[in-house]
Amino acid sequence: MIPGAGKQSITIGSAPNADVVLSGPGVLPEHARIIHQGGGKLTFVCGSGPATANGRQLVPGEQVAFDFRTQFFAGQTPIPLSHPAITLMLATPGNVTAPAGQVIIGRDPTRASLVLQHPSVSSQHATIQLDRMMAVDHSSTSGTYVGTQRIAPNSPTPVDPQGVVAFGPVPVQLSLLMQIAQGSRGSAPPPGQGAAQPAGSAPPAAAAAPGTALVPAMSHMSSAPAAGAPAKKNKTVLGHLDFSAGGNSVKRIGRTPDNDIVLAHAQVSSSHALLHSINGQLFIEDRGSANGTYVRGNRLAPGQKIPVQNGEKIYIGPMPLQIEVGGAGAVELVQEEYAPDRWAGRPLYEIEAWSLRLEVPDRDNPAVQKTLLDDISFKALPGDMIALMGPSGAGKTTLLLTLNGYLPPTSGVVRINGEDLYNIYDTLRGSIGYVPQDDLVHPELTVWEAVRYSAKFRLPPDYSEEEINARVEQTIKDLGLDTVKNLQIGKPEKKVLSGGQRKRVNIALELVTDPVILFLDEPTSGLAADDTTALINLLHDLTKATGKTIIMTIHQPAKDEFEKFSHALIMGFGGIPMFFGPTSPDSYRFFGTWKQRQGQSNDIDNPRDMFEMLAQRERPIFDQLKARDPNTPRGEARRLAALEWRREFFSDSNSTYLKMYSGRRAVGTGQGQRGLPPGRTQTSGQLRLLLSRYFKIKVRDTAGTAIMLLQAPIIGILLAIVFGGQEKAIPAWCLGALQELGRKTGDEGAGADVIKTMTATGDNTGAIFFLVVAAVWFGTSNAAREIVSERAIYMRERMVNLGLINYVLSKYLLLAVFCIVQCTILLAIVFFTLGFQGGGEAFLLQLASLVATSLSAVALGLLLSTVVSSSEAAMALTPIALIPQVVLGGLMVPMTTVPHLKMLMQVIPARWGFEGAVATERKALVNDPAWVIDLQRGETSPPDFIEAGKFKCALAQMASDTYAGAWGFTSYEKTWLPFMVLGGSTAALLVVLSLILKRRDPV
Repeated sequence: MIPGAGKQSITIGSAPNADVVLSGPGVLPEHARIIHQGGGKLTFVCGSGPATANGRQLVPGEQVAFDFRTQFFAGQTPIPLSHPAITLMLATPGNVTAPAGQVIIGRDPTRASLVLQHPSVSSQHATIQLDRMMAVDHSSTSGTYVGTQRIAPNSPTPVDPQGVVAFGPVPVQLSLLMQIAQGSRGSAPPPGQGAAQPAGSAPPAAAAAPGTALVPAMSHMSSAPAAGAPAKKNKTVLGHLDFSAGGNSVKRIGRTPDNDIVLAHAQVSSSHALLHSINGQLFIEDRGSANGTYVRGNRLAPGQKIPVQNGEKIYIGPMPLQIEVGGAGAVELVQEEYAPDRWAGRPLYEIEAWSLRLEVPDRDNPAVQKTLLDDISFKALPGDMIALMGPSGAGKTTLLLTLNGYLPPTSGVVRINGEDLYNIYDTLRGSIGYVPQDDLVHPELTVWEAVRYSAKFRLPPDYSEEEINARVEQTIKDLGLDTVKNLQIGKPEKKVLSGGQRKRVNIALELVTDPVILFLDEPTSGLAADDTTALINLLHDLTKATGKTIIMTIHQPAKDEFEKFSHALIMGFGGIPMFFGPTSPDSYRFFGTWKQRQGQSNDIDNPRDMFEMLAQRERPIFDQLKARDPNTPRGEARRLAALEWRREFFSDSNSTYLKMYSGRRAVGTGQGQRGLPPGRTQTSGQLRLLLSRYFKIKVRDTAGTAIMLLQAPIIGILLAIVFGGQEKAIPAWCLGALQELGRKTGDEGAGADVIKTMTATGDNTGAIFFLVVAAVWFGTSNAAREIVSERAIYMRERMVNLGLINYVLSKYLLLAVFCIVQCTILLAIVFFTLGFQGGGEAFLLQLASLVATSLSAVALGLLLSTVVSSSEAAMALTPIALIPQVVLGGLMVPMTTVPHLKMLMQVIPARWGFEGAVATERKALVNDPAWVIDLQRGETSPPDFIEAGKFKCALAQMASDTYAGAWGFTSYEKTWLPFMVLGGSTAALLVVLSLILKRRDPV
């Protein structure tokens, strides 16, 4: 053991027996303390003497993070940040035997000879070559510093024997490293013996006495499991293979019974891998499995053979297996875990939070950072069922989102089996279940359909229909939903299932893929007492039977329900951890200490009384703050009370703290070799599944779908009535164009004679324009609520394996079909009722224009649905999005009337839809006598649309960019152009909304 290493607390003062002895004016014998709260988090606790942090005066009892960047003073004396006693709080021996004269520094015990348990220290950070006084940085994240200079990676840099080297922010004296290196010579155990403990994991009795001098000796701490660790370590044989026949032989590993080794887990493929014996050498081969086969951390390519040795660990999907070779060609695949026998053959994961801190800009003052999580550390083991509790503003949901990979912390690490969650997130998508407060279900589906769609999305693609149906059936039965499996789920305002049944359906969507870790956010909110009890009992039985780890936010459950949880993590206002330990009796005893200090007996035995202690402790603090400043918010008193609870919990005298942060519970330790392999679960046919589900939802929503489809005939009939009853008249625009033409030629008087020859006619321009506006309305209104209304479902499925493009296309393609139907019905009514010109060809071209416009509007509606936060906001924005289409569509305000809007009009879909729709009819009217005006002179002027004395009014209104009030569709002969522009705008809108959705991805 390294004397002085792993201490929970050290003292700073002038007393000779202080850990950090300071002599200077104003330094008391015991002036301050530094406490190790687990996970490399050190806290400076101000005593009764004066102290400052970066010049700020501290009040007695105040706690400040000791981050190796803040300069602390005791009185007028600086506290040396590189003092060996402070460094040794973070130090433990590693499992690596370093070459003589060298020390390998890192955070991972399996890759370092000296472990510094600090989040900023990399797994293998640097090597100090003491025999030649060189430092070599191993491309660490936070860098290695000699003096104030960061050294270049992998480049030996000279160091001063009397100086300091900083590993990230952690400074270490070279003289300390020399003593450690001298003490380790010849005394290191063989690799793999003796697991390292975290800083602060040993009870105080195991640490050196205060003031003990450094002795050149080093040994490994005991690796015995701590109190509360699940059972002993078992070796479970999952299969025997006989290769005694010699020669070349092959054995199959997979999920189905026809394999030689059967691993009945949802994330193992039916034919997952092959184990070959070739001339006495074993090889593993992947069979193209969905979740991969891994050797030494690398995923095998399908068909690739890799040699494996006796004792080597391989991963079959999420299943860690060890190969043991016996005599006479016998091979066993075994699993070693700290677990009861009933969990044999299941993947078991540990999850730990290591000094998690999350800060965001304050909504009231964006220049100030608001702390949502304040240095949270704990470790959950297989079979734990943890109640995450605390008052409003304690950050319970925030912590849950950080633990499940959705919300990365500002600092700190979330680890699964010793690996950073955010580095291996893709691997865990099928192993982490998350049930948010919002419903994850489509109310139009039945219970069976909802669970089955979830299974088909997430299970490996080689699952047969029979296997999927059996898994769905079993999951529904396990959750007590078999009697309602054929009922539609319904909405809370239109109930079909009870609240408890709806919650269980949400859980079933996750459990159908057999996740190893399950997070639930307030699953009991809104439930009746019986439903709450049933749900808690169900989850409790699940953890005991399967070894799953369940972490659940819950609001002050009843006593019996609370004690069903194995542990409670209770947080205070501002995300401050106050307690982590067994629910009973530890939590009652800890919070009852406040009552004892008031001279009363500690009779706390239920959560309600426990939380009453929180309120009682806040009151005197709030009264004191109000006396100083009447405007002090209550939240400040709640925060200060939470800090006091935290200080008391993380103290050497608290047996619960010592139990929960040592041994296997120690935060910051971990078996790095058990790291989960990289990869991502894939499913085939996802777009088809999404389209199938979306279509079923629309069909079941009979009222909404009927209203949507009835829009087209209703609007068509209204347009036919309004525009079909118009009296024929000389087109008003043509009269204006004649006057303008007369001014140009100086023959204004001839216009009266020309007008007498003009013929009255009907004009369908207005009807065509409103057809385009209706097409825009169809697309936008149909799509405006489709993404925002199922945001919770999208986010959860995206966290698992939902393909972004598949999701967007499933929405777009089905809505496109509805728009095609709507546009066809609308145009058929109006085209034939009003007698549009051009016949069948014109009908098809106009339909194509309306459809293209509507499809662009679908993309616009989906974009609106992406950027808003509620369905109500989406519908409120829809008219605002529609108005520019009407005003800038080319008819109401022609671009020749307001030339400065021409560029803006070019990006309006309705303008191009109007051009595509109206051009076909205008071409049919080019030589119509009512639209051809005889000027009674023989001139020809193409710019003025005059040919042999004939003014082609219909063509001029459409194509001219010189006549005032003309539409300016100069490209009308390029029939393809409107479709190309509308297609481009559709693609651009879909790309933008996809990028917005991508930015919201969990990691």
